[in-house]
Amino acid sequence: MNNVMKHLFKHIRARRAASLAACVLLLAACDKVPINGVLDGMWQLTTIATPDTVRHTTAEQLFVSFQLHLTQWEKKTTGATIYAHFTHRADSIAFSDFAERALHDLSAGDDDHIFTPAQMAGGVMDAWGIHSANARFRVMELNHTTLVLHDADTTLTFRKF
Repeated sequence: MNNVMKHLFKHIRARRAASLAACVLLLAACDKVPINGVLDGMWQLTTIATPDTVRHTTAEQLFVSFQLHLTQWEKKTTGATIYAHFTHRADSIAFSDFAERALHDLSAGDDDHIFTPAQMAGGVMDAWGIHSANARFRVMELNHTTLVLHDADTTLTFRKF
């Protein structure tokens, strides 16, 4: 009887350990970590600085949201919304395929309107300090409260919203 009890307790301990391990793995698998780290989320553009000027933009209510590989650029005062793809590396962010959602007739299957390089140079993204269809910025600072991007002549400063 003693051997039977030992075997039974051993079996119960093994089942408890397996159940505990399964619970830990299940809980860990449910943890959704943003793929872009602290970059993910909504940021408000506060300053656009060039060698000649510094423009404070908080009152213009300019926002960008990062999620997966897509950005959403919003000007809350006018309701303008533009989307773009982005690639984030440790020290750089590249934006491409800036597009305006064709909201006027989605039921007809309208696609997003991708802006041409000429349209980008013509000022489509000027409010946000972006002037090229394939904009690349160096990440000067990125933490839980501040994002600072810099290209050849423009520095964009954001605060986490």
